[in-house]
Amino acid sequence: MGSNQAIKEQLQAYKRKFYTNRLLKGAILFVSFLFSLFLLVNVFEFSIGLNGGARAIIFYSFISAIAIAFIFFIAKNIFLLRNANQNISNEDAAIQIGNFFPEISDKLLNIIQLEKLNDQQNELVIASIQQKSLEVKKISFSEAIDFNQNRKYLKYALIPFFIIIALLIFTPKVITESSTKILNYNTEYLPAAPFSIQIENNELVAFKGENFTVTFSIDGKSIPQNLYLWTNGRKVKTNKISVNSFEYVFNRIQSSTDFSVEAESISSPIYQIEVVERPNMDLFHLELDFPKYLKRGAEKLENSGNISVPEGTNVTWKFNTTKTDEISINFSDLGQKVTAVKQSKNLYSYEQAITKSTKYSIQLLNEYSSNRDSLIFGIEAVKDRYPEITLDQYQDTVLFKSIVLGGNINDDHGFSKLSLFFKYQNDNSFDELPIEVDKSQNSQSYYRVFSLDSAKIKAGSEINYYLQVADNDGINGAKSVKTGTYTFKIPSQEEIEEEIDKSSQKVQNEIDKTLKDAKELNEKIKEVDERLKTKKELDWQDEKMMQDILDQKEKLAEKLNELKKENELNNLKKEQFSPQSDKIQEKMQQLKELMDNILDEETKRLYDELREMLEEKSEINEFREKIEEMKNKGGDLEKELERTLELFKKLQFDMKLDQNIKELEQAIEDQEQLLEETENNKNSTDSLSDRQEQEKKDLEKLQQKMEELKELNEDRKTPDELPTDLDEQFEEIKEEQQTAKEALEKEEEQSEQRSKASKSQKKATQKMKEMKESLASAQGSMEGEQMEEDLEFLKELVDNLVTLSFNQEDLMNDFREVRESDPRYVELSQEQLKLKDDSKIIQDSLIALSQRVFQISSFVMRELSEMNRQIDGSLDALKERKLQQATGKQQFTMTAINNLALLLDDIVQQMQNQMAGSSGKGKNSKNQPQLGGLSELQKKLSEQIQELKQSGKSGRELSEQLAKLAGEQERLRNALENFEPGLDNGDGLGDKIDKLVEQMEKNEEDLINKNVTDETIERQQEILTRLLEAETAINERGQDDERKGETAYDYDISIPESLNEYLKAKEKEIELLRTIPARLNPYYKEETSKYFKKIKQQN
Repeated sequence: MGSNQAIKEQLQAYKRKFYTNRLLKGAILFVSFLFSLFLLVNVFEFSIGLNGGARAIIFYSFISAIAIAFIFFIAKNIFLLRNANQNISNEDAAIQIGNFFPEISDKLLNIIQLEKLNDQQNELVIASIQQKSLEVKKISFSEAIDFNQNRKYLKYALIPFFIIIALLIFTPKVITESSTKILNYNTEYLPAAPFSIQIENNELVAFKGENFTVTFSIDGKSIPQNLYLWTNGRKVKTNKISVNSFEYVFNRIQSSTDFSVEAESISSPIYQIEVVERPNMDLFHLELDFPKYLKRGAEKLENSGNISVPEGTNVTWKFNTTKTDEISINFSDLGQKVTAVKQSKNLYSYEQAITKSTKYSIQLLNEYSSNRDSLIFGIEAVKDRYPEITLDQYQDTVLFKSIVLGGNINDDHGFSKLSLFFKYQNDNSFDELPIEVDKSQNSQSYYRVFSLDSAKIKAGSEINYYLQVADNDGINGAKSVKTGTYTFKIPSQEEIEEEIDKSSQKVQNEIDKTLKDAKELNEKIKEVDERLKTKKELDWQDEKMMQDILDQKEKLAEKLNELKKENELNNLKKEQFSPQSDKIQEKMQQLKELMDNILDEETKRLYDELREMLEEKSEINEFREKIEEMKNKGGDLEKELERTLELFKKLQFDMKLDQNIKELEQAIEDQEQLLEETENNKNSTDSLSDRQEQEKKDLEKLQQKMEELKELNEDRKTPDELPTDLDEQFEEIKEEQQTAKEALEKEEEQSEQRSKASKSQKKATQKMKEMKESLASAQGSMEGEQMEEDLEFLKELVDNLVTLSFNQEDLMNDFREVRESDPRYVELSQEQLKLKDDSKIIQDSLIALSQRVFQISSFVMRELSEMNRQIDGSLDALKERKLQQATGKQQFTMTAINNLALLLDDIVQQMQNQMAGSSGKGKNSKNQPQLGGLSELQKKLSEQIQELKQSGKSGRELSEQLAKLAGEQERLRNALENFEPGLDNGDGLGDKIDKLVEQMEKNEEDLINKNVTDETIERQQEILTRLLEAETAINERGQDDERKGETAYDYDISIPESLNEYLKAKEKEIELLRTIPARLNPYYKEETSKYFKKIKQQN
């Protein structure tokens, strides 16, 4: 029974393989049918071009045929396979197997038939089945089915398949268009045109408000000439851009739009342009928060992306947008891309500190696009610039007391400080001196006078200095720049002395030139005087000559001013580096005051009146009188200049002699020190020999200076006596020094040579001391004996003046008793002429004396001239038989003689007090009258004014007398003003003198204005009373009528014009800044600074 079961199983396997083979064959046939039908339908539709109904029939017929074929070829066989045992009997299967395996065909069928009989349990049948089964069992029934036999059906599938592939490759429209039309049978397809229209745009999406261009291309055998577009019911022509290309522009499209195109009655499908919106920037602004050190308020810029801001400024961008999902900012130069923070639906912001210049772009994004227009801007981070400084300077090369510094400083935002750094020669480090500046002003001038420390400034020393300015950079820290380092070198003592000598010689030459100019001026005045005496009217040449006189006088005045300045500077130089003795200082001050008063106020008045007369075209008689007065004053000017020249030479001689004695004393000290070192073997012989050589050279220089002293002395009108053997003494000293030097240079027996050298050095020292004693003795003799001689001479002059005064008074009284017709008139006139001769002798003596006595002031010399003028005036009046006028002149003559006697008597007292000085240092008396003398003169003047007021005179004679009295009052006032400085020691005396001067000025005005009233007389008495009180106050505090102490010179530094410009520019800046609002926009503030700087450069 087991064998039968195996046969059954093989039969079942056969059945399954049988139906599987049929399913495989059905599948191949189904695919072949599908491909063939698909190819047939598409070719048919493509060839004929069916309408929608036919395409529907074909579609559904195709679907039906495929379905039927599927059922027949696939579904049916699947069903049969699933029910293989039921659909085919074992007998049929045995027959089919037997047909394939003939050797078992009967046996297999017999087994199946016997198997049915097996139910009757016939043993014979069973035996027969077993026997046959053994025979059949050896064969596999499934081998009767061969799948490979189905390969012959594949050609039916492959042939249409490859045809379809070929069509898709070469003419895809046959398959694709036909299939599409059949599938979309409801869609109406126009007949195929001879051309096709394609839209080249990738997508039909436009942005609201922008132009949108649709581009068309036409392919085909026939290309139309025009292409039209339908939209919103309008037909418009497109633009032809090539043979087969067209375009149409939808301008500023606002909403989605449908359109189609047509050409030659062939229309395209309807297309739609979808309109979307780009992201848009409505407005934006920048908020600028500047660094605190700039002291600049926050600013807001509307719709301005390009900015220039100081480094460190904090910038906040704020954007108002529409249709924007995101904003990105790309800082290209920083390599930084950031996203703005969304504050609300349409508001974004971003904040960043600016430290570097960069370009940046702003990009707005949404789901459709970015912003259309490029938003590219630039940020300039303005670095805080280094400050700038210029320096112009003036080094005081006169007294070496100061350095004038001036210049400009510039910065973009202001300054923190400006300082002067300086270091004296022996200092280890620089000291700092702040210079005040306006820290908020970007461009400004500075000016500073740096006063040097006199204790550290010595001859041959130096000071190094520079200026440094620092800005107020609050980001990177204050930056500073400095000028170069400058050196102010103080000349050596020898160079300074040489410079002083040159300056002194220059002053002397200038005095000499001025004297020559004064003589030329006086000659011209005399020439004009002679011309006017012979003329009745002025002509243009006369006027021109008088105008030339005025011009020449102005030049002379300028020269005198320059001369005074030069002399003052020279004096200051001497005080600074060559301190003088008290006596020399006193003479320097007296000479200075003499030079100050050379051109007095009365002389200036005469020239001013001449100028007014020329302008007013006065009468010739008035010109004659004025020129006559000027001629008399011109002589005074010559005499004053001659006296000044001689006194200057005298002063230079005294100073050089004093200086040479000091240098000789220093030479003695140096030689004694060298002698000590030689005797004590302190240094090598070579060193001692070199020093001895230097001592000899210094002595030769001193000898040369002594020669110059001799020349200077010989150049004077009244030279002093110097020792006659100076040259011999110098030669003897140099011989001893040479001997000592040679001894020190010898190498053998050095101890003996040192001894020999020391002996020569002792001799040299002794001879130098003897020379010093002879010079000092000569100096003392000059001062003492000459002073005694001058004092006696002055006393004699005073006596002569008193005698002359009495004689003049007696003669005046005699004239009052006679008439013009009296025979005694001539005799008395001869007496007046004799008095003139006597006064001439006094004049000549006093002039000669004034050229060596410094105490004789200009005031004295003017009184002398006044005396001569009055005597000459009286003689002229007597010649013209004007007796009353002559006696008036004689009265003024007597007054001038008395004034002169009083002034000289004061000088006698000064000289006596000076000689009585215990230490020989003398007193610093000033060469103006003492208060006692001034009070006497003021008393005399008051009496004359009282007499004139009571005389009843009028007209020209009154005017002349009043003018003379006004001049007298002016001279007294000038003397008092010269006396006043230094009197006020806190007791109010100086203020009292000031009030006296004011009252004198009022009286001068009354006299000039011919307004002599009782008030004028009372004021005169008050002036006299106060003068006496001042004299008493001076006596009580021990000052008497002389003032002690040195005069403090005020030295005005002569600042160069270049530095004066800085002062002027600074004043202009301040004035301009007053007109400018305090809070300026920084841009305009910077422009203002540039404007100031430009003005300075132009100036």
